[in-house]
Amino acid sequence: MRTLLDDSWLLGSSVLVGIGLIASSPVVIILGMLVFGSSTAGRLWARVSLDDVTYEREISEHRLFVGEKVVLTLKLANRKSFPVPWIEVREQLPRDLAVTRGRTTVGGTPGVSILQRNTALGRQDRLEWPVELQATRRGYYRIGPTRLRSGDIFGFFEREMVPDTPSTPIVVYPQTYALPELGLDSARPFGELRGGNRIYEDPSRVVGVRDYQPGDPMKRIDWNATARVQRLQSRLYEPSRAQAIVVALNVGTFARTWQGSDPVVLERGVSVAASVARWAYEADLAVGVIANGAFPGQGRPIRLGVGRHPDRLNRVLEALAAISAFTISSLARELEGASTGALPAGSTVVVVAAVMPEELVATLHRLRRDGHFIHVVKTSTQPWDAELGSIPVSEVASHMEALEADFARELGELGVPVLTGDAPAPEAEPAVAAT
Repeated sequence: MRTLLDDSWLLGSSVLVGIGLIASSPVVIILGMLVFGSSTAGRLWARVSLDDVTYEREISEHRLFVGEKVVLTLKLANRKSFPVPWIEVREQLPRDLAVTRGRTTVGGTPGVSILQRNTALGRQDRLEWPVELQATRRGYYRIGPTRLRSGDIFGFFEREMVPDTPSTPIVVYPQTYALPELGLDSARPFGELRGGNRIYEDPSRVVGVRDYQPGDPMKRIDWNATARVQRLQSRLYEPSRAQAIVVALNVGTFARTWQGSDPVVLERGVSVAASVARWAYEADLAVGVIANGAFPGQGRPIRLGVGRHPDRLNRVLEALAAISAFTISSLARELEGASTGALPAGSTVVVVAAVMPEELVATLHRLRRDGHFIHVVKTSTQPWDAELGSIPVSEVASHMEALEADFARELGELGVPVLTGDAPAPEAEPAVAAT
């Protein structure tokens, strides 16, 4: 349609000039030339309208919790020596990041809304638009891509482009609670914790040096000692005695995958897993996460190895934020695979689950025979037929229902939509790969 409109200007001006020549009418000839000249000028103006126009976006915070707000600043600049009479900016936003002041339209992709701004730019002009966003649901989101549209002063000819601006990631962490709120003892919620395995080394505690041996990683080399003795020296670390706790989340909420997923129970499981991980981190324990969900587009399960790095809690929460209702395998299979290396010997495994399939029961019994301490946290109210035997089970569904009701009231006072049983599960985007 746009091509037909462009051709109509050329055809119309040609017809007018032709009629003027046949009728020997200078007025018609001049009118045809004016139409031809204006259409040519309009095309040229539209073609260069977006040249040297730059677009950027800045965000005040990349990580936040549900209910918190963040300021997104859109920056538009015209670096040309002549103005841009009109320009339209269409920014693609996740629907779960609601614009607090302003209107958006529904995008063509599920879970996407469009923020539109129209303005004009003078020569060497710059504009900034602050937009306040409020997180309404846990997830890993990206802002963008953006489309810019402009044209000639009359709006007859247009040009559209996608600026070379990378998408802006935002992580909305799952809600966490203190263990007593979940009905668990904050001092000894999982009994006698295990995981003080001395075969691992603590790189934060250097006890000496020795001669370099083939296979030593470069980060182990002590260059100061090497310079003193004129041969490669490797650091010796004290064996680690840190207790290790692995949070294993079963993403499934029904006994059979074809039954779908309960979004409320799924969010409950993610919050409980995040709460246990936060408690372990604050208790100075080495913590890891295993889940049978996957980062969309990556095709591999979520697995974060045990560690005590200062940013460990952030990485754990980011991994849990990316969980969706999609499962890539069973949790039993993931635990079986992790037992070959990702589970430190004698570690404590806290399984957060709404359902307990027989396959998972068998795996938990095997891990217990291998020396791991197993504790199950049940997040649903449905009874289980599984025979867990002496494996301890903590039921937190009733406590979580009360906490969820209080949290929903708080969000309602802030004007944040509340997740209900009829709401779809949160959509997650690929997060940074966790190793």
